[in-house]
Amino acid sequence: MLLRARAVGRGLPADVLVSCSVAALSTWWWHQFPLGGLLFGALAGLALMWRRRRPITVLVAVALLTTVTATIEVDGTKLHEGMLLITIAVAMYAVIVHAATLGRAVAGGVGAWVFTSLLLPLRDDSALSFDEVARNFGMLLGYGSVVWAVALSVRYFGQLQENAFERRLSAEREREHVARIAVAEERAVIARELHDIVAHSLSVIILQANGAAYAFDRDQERAREALRTIGTTGSDALEEIRQLVELLRSDGDGPSDRTPLALDQVEAVVQRARDAGLTAALTVHGTPPEVPGGIALAVCRIVQESLTNTLRHAGPEPAATVTVSYRAGGIDIEVRDSGAGGGPTISGGHGLVGMRERVALYGGTFEAGPMPGGGWRVHAGIPLAGARAVPA
Repeated sequence: MLLRARAVGRGLPADVLVSCSVAALSTWWWHQFPLGGLLFGALAGLALMWRRRRPITVLVAVALLTTVTATIEVDGTKLHEGMLLITIAVAMYAVIVHAATLGRAVAGGVGAWVFTSLLLPLRDDSALSFDEVARNFGMLLGYGSVVWAVALSVRYFGQLQENAFERRLSAEREREHVARIAVAEERAVIARELHDIVAHSLSVIILQANGAAYAFDRDQERAREALRTIGTTGSDALEEIRQLVELLRSDGDGPSDRTPLALDQVEAVVQRARDAGLTAALTVHGTPPEVPGGIALAVCRIVQESLTNTLRHAGPEPAATVTVSYRAGGIDIEVRDSGAGGGPTISGGHGLVGMRERVALYGGTFEAGPMPGGGWRVHAGIPLAGARAVPA
């Protein structure tokens, strides 16, 4: 339908040319009464201007106009039958090409053919009989067949173009839909990254700032150590945010300067939590395999977020145990904390949601909740496909 509407707009010059040609031809053909020829041509041309938009209506209007004109005689002359046939042929061609359905096109074309067979005896003042109509129908067979063949060919190739155009539109809409999904997924990834970076860093900075304020007059060395931790944590967070922004600004074709995470950086994540004042133990079972950067990032972020929650909610002198097990076909991460302070439990929030989404992205399992004897437990299992062990 879109292609047909565009064709209607592009066909306006051709419509004007056809209408003017009909008016000029009818005036010349009825040269004994040029005013009558001009009037017929003008009315027929005006009707034919709409043949692309309303082909059936135009055919009916042309049939009425030719019927009335065929009976008019001035000074013993009538409009030549050739002009009547040409006018009806143009209308019939328009119906076959532009009708909304093939059934309407065929019905309109056959109707125009039969009507023409009835019109010729009316113009010649002949007796309207079945034999006369049949003779005219047969006489018009060759003439009508040419119009039909050309019109059906044009309709067929026009339909092919319209189908191709619709397929292109559908493909374009599909690409736009996929692009919107990709943008939404990328925004979700960015939101998780920003949350993990900012939430962890600010939690450490706030805790260390409070500790430094408390120890400033009592133990200046511990206060200095807390301030150094604040500076280091802030610098690390700023560098991670800078790398994330650089990644967003890049077009994705060139190399990124963002340092990819590896599984051996879990130790660095745990050490940063220790520097922030958390008593954290790390136990590793098995040999770290080579995994995609996304899985390594997920493992590191799960450990980081779990330890950050421990710092925030486990109370004074928090302690945590991190266990990472590299097994055949998967990675298990478990983080347990003491929960001695009876801080608020984290049954929801962006941290748990982010961890759950990271694990679900790789088809893994995630559990988080309080332990019967006190404390909090986070467990994540990430399956691996085709991972290779890193040589020791």
